[in-house]
Amino acid sequence: MSVEASPSWACRICQSSEGFGPISRYGDFTQCFIDGVILNLTALYMIVFGTRDIARLVTSKHSGIKYRRHWLIVSRMTLVLLQILFTAIVSLSLTTEKHKDYTVVSQYTLTLISLFVSLSLHWVEYHKQRVSNTIILFYWLFESFGNINKVINFLIRYNYENRWTFGHTVFVFTLFQAITDVAILALEIFPTKPLRPYQEIQEHLSRRKVNPYDTANIFSRISFTWMSGLMKTGYKKYLVEEDLFKLPESFGSEELANKLDKNWENQLKKTDKPSLTWTLCLTFGWNMLIAALFKVMHDILAFTQPQLLRLLIKFVSDYNGNMHGKYTFPTPKLPIVKGFMISISMFFVGFVQTCVLHQYFLNSFNTGMNIKSSLTAVLYKKSLVLSNEAQSTSSTGDIVNLMSVDVQKLQDLTQWCHLIWSGPLQIVFCLASLYNLLGNSMWVGVIILVVMMPANSYIMKYQKKLQKSQMKFKDERTRVISEILNNIKSLKLYAWEGPYKKKLEHVRNDKELKNLTKLGCFMALSSFQFNVVPFLVSCCTFAVFVYTEKRPLTTDLVFPALTLFNLLSFPLMVVPNVLTGFIEVSVSIGRLYSFLTNEELQKDAVQHLPKVTNKGDVAVNIGDDATFLWKRKPEYRVALKNINFQAKKGELSCIVGKVGSGKTALIQSILGNLFRIKGFATVHGSVAYVSQVPWIMNGTVKDNILFGHKYDKEFYEKTIKACALTIDLAILMDGDQTLVGEKGISLSGGQKARLSLARAVYARADTYIMDDPLAAVDEHVAKHLIEHVLGPNGLLHTKTKVLSTNKISVLSIADSITLLENGEIIQQGTYGEVTKDENSPLCKLISEFGSKKDRKKKGSNVDDESAIETPSTAVSVREDTVPLANELEELDKLQDMHLVTDETSSLRRASNATLRSIDFGDEENASRREHREQGKVKWNIYLEYAKACNPKNVVIFILFIVLSMFLSVMGNVWLKHWSEINTRYGANPNAVRYLVIYFALGVGSALSTLIQTIILWVFCTIHGSKYLHNVMTNAVLRAPMVFFETTPIGRILNRFSNDIYKVDSILGRSFSQFFVNAVKVIFVVVVICFTTWQFVFIIVPLGVLYVYYQQYYLRTSRELRRLDSITRSPIYSHFQETLGGITTIRGYHQEKRFRHINQCRIDNNMSAFYPSINANRWLAFRLETIGSVIILGAGTLSILRLKQGTLTEGMVGLSLSYALQITQTLNWIVRMTVEVETNIVSVERIKEYADLKSEAPEIIKGHRPSQGWPIEGNIQFDNYSTRYRSDLDLVLKDINLNIHSKEKIGIVGRTGAGKSSLTLALFRIIEASAGRITIDNIAIDTIGLYDLRHHLSIIPQDSQVFEGTIRENIDPTESYTDEEIWHVLELSHLKDHVLQMGTDGLLTKLSEGGSNMSVGQRQLMCLARALLVQSKVLILDEATAAVDVETDQVIQQTIRTAFKDRTILTIAHRLNTIMDSDRIIVLDQGEVKEFDSPANLLQNPDSLFYSLCEEAGLANTTTTTTTPSAITKV
Repeated sequence: MSVEASPSWACRICQSSEGFGPISRYGDFTQCFIDGVILNLTALYMIVFGTRDIARLVTSKHSGIKYRRHWLIVSRMTLVLLQILFTAIVSLSLTTEKHKDYTVVSQYTLTLISLFVSLSLHWVEYHKQRVSNTIILFYWLFESFGNINKVINFLIRYNYENRWTFGHTVFVFTLFQAITDVAILALEIFPTKPLRPYQEIQEHLSRRKVNPYDTANIFSRISFTWMSGLMKTGYKKYLVEEDLFKLPESFGSEELANKLDKNWENQLKKTDKPSLTWTLCLTFGWNMLIAALFKVMHDILAFTQPQLLRLLIKFVSDYNGNMHGKYTFPTPKLPIVKGFMISISMFFVGFVQTCVLHQYFLNSFNTGMNIKSSLTAVLYKKSLVLSNEAQSTSSTGDIVNLMSVDVQKLQDLTQWCHLIWSGPLQIVFCLASLYNLLGNSMWVGVIILVVMMPANSYIMKYQKKLQKSQMKFKDERTRVISEILNNIKSLKLYAWEGPYKKKLEHVRNDKELKNLTKLGCFMALSSFQFNVVPFLVSCCTFAVFVYTEKRPLTTDLVFPALTLFNLLSFPLMVVPNVLTGFIEVSVSIGRLYSFLTNEELQKDAVQHLPKVTNKGDVAVNIGDDATFLWKRKPEYRVALKNINFQAKKGELSCIVGKVGSGKTALIQSILGNLFRIKGFATVHGSVAYVSQVPWIMNGTVKDNILFGHKYDKEFYEKTIKACALTIDLAILMDGDQTLVGEKGISLSGGQKARLSLARAVYARADTYIMDDPLAAVDEHVAKHLIEHVLGPNGLLHTKTKVLSTNKISVLSIADSITLLENGEIIQQGTYGEVTKDENSPLCKLISEFGSKKDRKKKGSNVDDESAIETPSTAVSVREDTVPLANELEELDKLQDMHLVTDETSSLRRASNATLRSIDFGDEENASRREHREQGKVKWNIYLEYAKACNPKNVVIFILFIVLSMFLSVMGNVWLKHWSEINTRYGANPNAVRYLVIYFALGVGSALSTLIQTIILWVFCTIHGSKYLHNVMTNAVLRAPMVFFETTPIGRILNRFSNDIYKVDSILGRSFSQFFVNAVKVIFVVVVICFTTWQFVFIIVPLGVLYVYYQQYYLRTSRELRRLDSITRSPIYSHFQETLGGITTIRGYHQEKRFRHINQCRIDNNMSAFYPSINANRWLAFRLETIGSVIILGAGTLSILRLKQGTLTEGMVGLSLSYALQITQTLNWIVRMTVEVETNIVSVERIKEYADLKSEAPEIIKGHRPSQGWPIEGNIQFDNYSTRYRSDLDLVLKDINLNIHSKEKIGIVGRTGAGKSSLTLALFRIIEASAGRITIDNIAIDTIGLYDLRHHLSIIPQDSQVFEGTIRENIDPTESYTDEEIWHVLELSHLKDHVLQMGTDGLLTKLSEGGSNMSVGQRQLMCLARALLVQSKVLILDEATAAVDVETDQVIQQTIRTAFKDRTILTIAHRLNTIMDSDRIIVLDQGEVKEFDSPANLLQNPDSLFYSLCEEAGLANTTTTTTTPSAITKV
């Protein structure tokens, strides 16, 4: 800008011949702009903000971290003093005429003041701040920038005008200033301040390393250098959990969840229609705003590049015109330095763009991460307070899906959501720039964009619909899988894998994948539309330009326009994806909203009051004819009505009643889990709850007993003795440190029941609510528990005890007894009152089912029925059925122990253990941690995926990518050719021919893209998904039981939900992006090298650097992603476990502790996820910087070649317009390499499960038994031995037995004797180590498992019920008629109950886990299944343990008549149930000790059996006659 052109005020201030500028004719900044604006603003910035920072630091409290003084602070201070000296010398060396130049005078004055401020700030920040001060860093950066520009300005003027602007001295000292600026900046950025020695030791010893982000300076944060340490570690070795850092400050899930929760609560209070979206915006909006600010800056810079490109092409055009004398008028000689300056500007704009873009990404990712942490924690919190009704609508699978899929979608959207406004903004920028270039012709483009919108919105609408169905099908599949895994043992025993696999495949193939295919086709259609639109816009715009404008379509118009069209294609291509993302998220938000607004437990169902102090005070009180509901919607389902019930301190209140009479409902009402619509309910003091189905956590025995309370050695010992766990702990491998596995898988039913009781006892609560804990234990153990825990001298004698039970024997020590029928109390009173009235129902019950002996001893009844043995997938030993001598001795020893001493007369409540953070694997034993691969994903995994996707289709897909790219590049080359011809002729000749060819190339390219996308989705991805899901399902269903005992269900579910989702939706897309970008890069490099061959010298070293960075990054990123996957599993496992034990957790009021565990697990997962996303930023920053170097290289090489006169502007345009694209493309390639590697890990994980060791074949052709086998039911064991796993001892040793047809055999033995193992061996759940078993002369190991299991019948101890109809539960293979099923329901006494459940009959729905049936009814369901299968061999495993005594008697009669012609093996819970067996097997330590008829065994007083009967009080009565009492009464 010349002086004549500049405004008069600038001239007066500036006094420079070049004027104010900012850009001079040489392409650099004018001296006036450098002094007046850059350096003056920098000085003011330091004076204002530096002073503020000094004041802040001086007044702030010291952080406690002290630094040693050493050379660093000395050198910094020295250099600042030097800078003051140089500035003073320069200001004194100025010529007198410069004293009138206000810009110069103000600059030196302000700079001197700012240097003094910076000197003070340097000193204060060194001692007070851990991180280099941001104000200082930016100050020296801008100072360096200003002074370097000043030096360049002086040099150019000297070079072209042969003069030093301010004199040579000023130049020299300005150079010194610039060097000092850079030196101080370097000293601030790079060296770290040394800590005092003791603080270094402290840091070294801390458990987890502090996140380097917290101690990184602003430049380290901008360039992600703080990640370099971890990248280096990852390059040298495989990363493990211990290498990870803590999360940065304020990223903890607890803090975030509290914030979100608070805002959500406000929404619920303030508005009728609370908005989850608005809540998220309120909580995380600030970060999003900062990200938006960066995005705007990035978009502006992105549109600066085409303008610079236009300037460069114009410069080349003018320079060439000058050289070849094309201009007729005299033109000033163009300085070539201007071309270099434009190239350098392009580099700088690119670099700043990179810095800004990644700060935008960082903020977006952080927001996504925080949303995920907080929402997961909030969902967990909500799941702890769901009402029964809400729980029945949200199954475990659904809630896990909300966590794993819906929250993930929200997180993914945060990366792209800004494009919803930034996209249109970019389009507006783009159109404005195009108008500037091409005038009114660009309006055609706008019209095309507007016309395409309705088509776009239709596609989007339909996609949303498909997306909704997709989520629904996904939920359905997760539910089926979850159910299969939870009930896998029953599936194997009944040989029902087939029908359930069919059910799963129906949901997967006919619903989910079919829908995904439609979704894929619509995606292809939308991607075609977005490929064709920018092209149509450019084609039509050029056509209109050619026919309406008088000027030619020259190179300096075409290439900037093409660059703009490319920029336009990005928002157009991404906006639909973002819209799709928004659609998916709106569905997810809807699902999350409905879950978070689900009905919660009635807060005032029970009023909690302080504990009562005196014995006899009422501690539990339900009155005023209280009525409780199971459900309120769709219609009221009453659980209890007109209840008036009291329990007093120091008393035992028993609740009895038939199956389904409401015993459990009354327990639940006291816990506050039911809706109260009438009356009142109060509970005093703290509560401990023992559930009917013991809930055991995956952890050690000790963890399960302590349950979050502090360890008190003395009382812990007492608890273990009182609960008769001493013997069990002696048997268990690691004592109380034994890991019990998910759902207590490695314990027997009775052990679980006692463990659950021990947990309650240890809690030392004020009120004990117990739901039939005595059911699963033996008589002698029950007697012990009654005496030492529940009885008047037990550990809990001072406590309030409410016990629901079927054990009539306990009633004799009860202080009050309540009898329920149909949800109403029909009789209440003390034992004495009840037994006086002989006609009362309770008295009849007691007199009929209580034995004389027990009423004398007030002990425990041998003839009552037992109750529930827990549903468990344990294949391990059951509870002690019969006490053996040494066990009785042990218990006798315990009898003598005075567990109740004076000080326990009122037990002090257990104090809670402090909640500390849980580190990686703190809770997991090394042998149980999830296996993870390390290092590069093997090539055979890629090959496996390619095979799954059909290799032929993959090749066709790649060919279409190459074709599409080739046509696109040819289109641009054709444009270059056309525009050069137009430039040459100064007009637009043969426009139609050029336009038609250009149009054909463009449409061809877009069509190839459409075909490639359809091939990708329909013929590759979905094909692969189907195959992989099938092989994994088959392998998991055929895996032996051992696999399910040692693998948490959450882990298997993770493969079926998360990994399959990745293979379905993400992997194909990643591969596609990778191939597309790789092909694009190859074409771009070819084009650039074709125009400037010297570029080869730049591309080779840069290529090497790229590969180096990529490898450096790949190693770390790969392991980080794997760690992310592995640390995610415990979140889901813990979540599932919690949902299983929700009533227990609520019963103990342990919600806070479980929330804390959940939050720690989320934080552990996030500390693996956080570095993995920042590794991407680390790489992208470096790659894009190299991309900017490519732009600089392409630009400067072009300028260098100008002097030779061989370079046309068309070549420069083509080369640079592609160079501008290459940055993003190269970045995408590496990103996609990692995406592919990350997501192929899912294939690797699926493959791992697909290769699981299988059970024996289901069917062995040529070795199939006849249809009616076994006809007789003879069973023979020949020298049979077996073990559970190859690394364990034998559980059965040399068993030789011959069981005859129709014989009734009783099996007795203590815990670990091998009773269950015997039945599992018959079903080949465990295989023989030696010997064999034959049934009807067929060795069972010679036939297939299906043929074996299908022909045997069992009533298992684990009464597992499936979600689905009653019919599906009894006969999933659909082999029987409705009449046959109704008949067995009648025999098993379920018919009336089924008819009461609704009008659907056999199609009545049962909810997840059969939760709408009582445990007793579930056991009757198993009886119905056994009655249906007409097998000659039946195994009864405590078949009626959970039913009341009256129903039990009726059922025994049914069993006697219905099964009279079958061979029956009965695992006995108590002795009298097997006294009328034909023969009895006494097992001990896996060996058969005795095998004879009861009568013969009892005639030998030395036999084990005799001593047991004597102990149980049966010997005398039985030696005389063996009564035909319950033959198989279990």
